[in-house]
Amino acid sequence: MADSAYPYDTNLVRELLKNKRKARGIRSCFPCRHRKVRCDGHVPCSSCVKRNHPELCRVPTSSGLGNEDLHPPASAAHSQGPSAPNLDPTNPKTAAPGDATAALIARLESIEEQISSLKADLRATAAAPATTTTSTPASHPSPLSAGDVQRPGMRVRPASKSPGRYVVEDATGATIYLGRHSDSPLALGCRHPASATAGDLSLHDALIEQCVPRAYSFTDLWGAEATVRDVCETLPDDSDVIRFWQAYQSTAHPFYPALASIDQFARALFAFLDQRALAPAEEPDSSWLALLFAVLACGVQFSDDPIKERDLRSKVLICSSFQCLRMSNFFNQTNLDQIQAMVLIGHCLRNNLDTNSAWILMGVTIRLAQSIGLHQASPSLPAAEQLQRSRLWWTVILQDTFLSFIYDRPLSTITMTCPVPYRRNPDGLTYEECVFTIGHLIQDKARQETAGNMQDPFESMRESKRQLDGIRDAAAPFLTDKRRCISVQDHLERLALGVHFGYVACRLNRVYLDGVDADAADQTTTAAAVDCVQRAMQAVESFLELHRFSASVCRMWAFVHNAVSCAITLKSLSDVPVDDRQKPDLLVQRLTAVLEREEKDSEWRDADTNVRYFGPYSRALKALREISRRSG
Repeated sequence: MADSAYPYDTNLVRELLKNKRKARGIRSCFPCRHRKVRCDGHVPCSSCVKRNHPELCRVPTSSGLGNEDLHPPASAAHSQGPSAPNLDPTNPKTAAPGDATAALIARLESIEEQISSLKADLRATAAAPATTTTSTPASHPSPLSAGDVQRPGMRVRPASKSPGRYVVEDATGATIYLGRHSDSPLALGCRHPASATAGDLSLHDALIEQCVPRAYSFTDLWGAEATVRDVCETLPDDSDVIRFWQAYQSTAHPFYPALASIDQFARALFAFLDQRALAPAEEPDSSWLALLFAVLACGVQFSDDPIKERDLRSKVLICSSFQCLRMSNFFNQTNLDQIQAMVLIGHCLRNNLDTNSAWILMGVTIRLAQSIGLHQASPSLPAAEQLQRSRLWWTVILQDTFLSFIYDRPLSTITMTCPVPYRRNPDGLTYEECVFTIGHLIQDKARQETAGNMQDPFESMRESKRQLDGIRDAAAPFLTDKRRCISVQDHLERLALGVHFGYVACRLNRVYLDGVDADAADQTTTAAAVDCVQRAMQAVESFLELHRFSASVCRMWAFVHNAVSCAITLKSLSDVPVDDRQKPDLLVQRLTAVLEREEKDSEWRDADTNVRYFGPYSRALKALREISRRSG
């Protein structure tokens, strides 16, 4: 009788748990057991020799039962340190230090293989009830919200007056909240949860989606007794460190300046490499190492390495960075290096499509920054130091503001007492100052809405767009005029800013259109819709040009997301009269072609031939294809 109180079939779950606790003797080696392949019992076995990891082939020293081999004693795990893939507890130092990175990558792959196995078990268990359950199309809501498709009249999202909705992330299976004015769930990699009429299938869907093979960015790969030196074993060789640093310096930093002083960090980096070559006796500072690992993880994402290496190595470096943060006791002994490291980790998470985690991490980062007074301008500090602190604070705020804007969630800051750090350049605002000012504009508008001090919706939208155009007018000439660009970097910054300007203006128009009833459409509404289409076209055009100049820069999730979100708007407003009706459709087609090429280049297969994707392109292409299919 008590079993009926649970919201699922307890017999089904009981059978699943029963299958998981069956005790069987272990006769195969560890790699074969987890790959679920036949093992011939030799050491090394033919399977391990064939897969080029004979050193991992170990069989139990005694007849183990159940899953005990998956949980070695803590002391043995700790003694092995970062070389844990060598599973012989009597000789934990066998692996060479240079193999540490490969060992951690192997451990990540092993974890993901276990998750793949569990996912297969869940699908097999779900197959039986699924065959006896018939569901109507209404039982499975479309992953496309009603507001994502074209409708007659000017009303884009009829349900926009609702307080928001809950959606499920495809990548994690987590249920998250989107505000009523958020970007399309498709663009955010989300779908609507299964309805209650789906019965037990909703349970299995949730479990299966949460078991997708993926490396958790904050996983502890070393154990409680690991030292800073153990984590340092994952550092690449000096030549690779310099190569990743150059990739970060030239590609990532100009568009997201997370380092308060890039020159100061460069000096510290090369001093560290010189010291490392001399085999130092002292352990490096864990806070600075966290920053180094985060910089390298970001640099790997923008490097020219093979796609599989970029994916796995960046994940290992992110885990290493967060491990150093734990070792530095960053919650109780916060410093600037830790703040910069967390900002870069959030940036890497966004580029890996873990945007919800990045939003949460930025909230924590803001609290830590406030705990050391980073949010307050201090007249007692030297001007150069205050400028560095202000730039770092606004870099944190920028990421939080942008993510809150696309999810339509509350900001992590209530008041702003630290002004935007302008350098008073007579030629106009720099790219960095422009994006900081755009973030400030979004914050002001969000605070007005929170306080309930909203003016007429149309006047509010028009005032915000006027301020946005004012930022463009105050920018340096090369940021708005192609003829004033001298270097490739000038063109890249001009086009990157064009993506941001077009996206924000498009969103401002969309928020206004969401609140207009279809019956109340007039010339004002039509003008707003036309401007929305034109601004969206500007963002897509800028992205396509940016990709033509540098495909590496376009690996940044913010650019891809902004362009795809605007393309979805173009498809949703396809009935809006514009001068050249074919141009929006042509832009969407060109964007789709670019995303298809990039998705193919970002594809790789793991040892189990599972298709993996690295970077923001696969999700963007999926969203664009779905909206194109549904809008006809």
